[in-house]
Amino acid sequence: MEKHPAFSRPITRRRLLRRAGIAAGTVAASSTFAAPAFLRASAQDNMNPDVSGPLTEWGFGIQETNPLARSRVLAFQEAYPNVELEIVDSYDEQKLLTAAASNTLPDLLWLSRFETATWAARGILQPLTDFIARDSYDTSVFYPWAIEEATWEGEIYGIPGSSDVRALYVNLDHLAEIGVDVESLDTSDWDALSDLGAQLVKTSGDQVERWGFDHKLQSNFIWLWGRGNGGHFMNEDGTEATFNDPPNVEALQWGVDASNAQGGHTKYEALATTFQGDEQFARGLVSMTLYEQWMLSGMIAVVAPDMNFRLLPIRERGSGPEGKMVSFSGGNGWYITKDAKNPDAAWEFIKFLHSDETWRLGAEAVKAYRQENNQPYFPSLTGKPSADQMQVEELYEPVGPAFDAAVELIPQLVEVSERVEIGKSPVGGQLNDIMLNDGVEPALRGSASPQEALDTADQNAQDAIDMF
Repeated sequence: MEKHPAFSRPITRRRLLRRAGIAAGTVAASSTFAAPAFLRASAQDNMNPDVSGPLTEWGFGIQETNPLARSRVLAFQEAYPNVELEIVDSYDEQKLLTAAASNTLPDLLWLSRFETATWAARGILQPLTDFIARDSYDTSVFYPWAIEEATWEGEIYGIPGSSDVRALYVNLDHLAEIGVDVESLDTSDWDALSDLGAQLVKTSGDQVERWGFDHKLQSNFIWLWGRGNGGHFMNEDGTEATFNDPPNVEALQWGVDASNAQGGHTKYEALATTFQGDEQFARGLVSMTLYEQWMLSGMIAVVAPDMNFRLLPIRERGSGPEGKMVSFSGGNGWYITKDAKNPDAAWEFIKFLHSDETWRLGAEAVKAYRQENNQPYFPSLTGKPSADQMQVEELYEPVGPAFDAAVELIPQLVEVSERVEIGKSPVGGQLNDIMLNDGVEPALRGSASPQEALDTADQNAQDAIDMF
């Protein structure tokens, strides 16, 4: 094998980010870079660098605009020069089903953990149990809810490789307009949030120019509000839907009332047609909104870096200002398919990409990339507490009080977050659609009461579960 001319030279952040030796969609063995010595040592001490042969992965692109992925995959290739890695950036459900039917599945899938039961139940994934036992691989280093989400019928099928979390973004200048201090805000008092939303709305004639409080029920944040009100959406083993659990009905009724107090769902939808790229909060079109953590780096830091805002946790209803924080989380993971032709190399790939050393390399690449583009660095959520903590403690540099407080809060939210319960079922995706189309939307539009809508959704969800 002919090595890259720079194979033995020390890697720098600039060289890492500007390395261009990969053809689109494929990483060839000759297209490597010199990974830091600690990564090479890690591979020798804890892994099996002797694996070789073709290895095909679907769904994990390594474009130069994605340095977190790119740097880690290139490091794997340097540590495992005899593995011929082929990358297919994206795939859809039909492509996956076709590949399964024709026995042409790739070795590795980058897959939403929410879909674990969906594809495991269809025999497309293989459990990782034997690999985990053989190598005494410690899965307790990941967030428990992330491992649970990657588990079906007692077997772990995936290893978490990302995560997300949801919290309330509040525009402090908008609060000041109505004489409210954010320090007085109690996010366990949901009625107070609703009242604030009504006060924050701005209209011009019949047109809403600014929405006050977007609870995101229309985006299926019912999972957060229902759990925050003490409800459940499914029984423990995933065989029974409980969409119309009374606390869920109560939470949906609260959301409908909150929307109506601001002018109603139809007016919200009219304003939402002006939203571009989910930048509505950063552009001041919404005063308070729920969103994932990446609004910080992807929108606020880019569109409105000087914005006066605060990130707050939603707390269990009525629990008080220091009550239990509520969020739901998801993310992707790595899976080995039933038809994997090189499962040993696939498992080495998974282990390598999830070591703390590899995560550090990836985080350093992200920081360098953002600095070169005059943007602040924000830690990524990985699904692994030690990797998340490392980024905050070793790499994050203060940006400003609002951003710094948000970066401090996010790991606390991830610690207490939960998976979405319906992911336990092989028809989880269908259940998600049923909740939105038969439950939440009719209630928000007023075509059914929350009780009627969730009764209908519950029956349809149970029918889908029973038919599988």
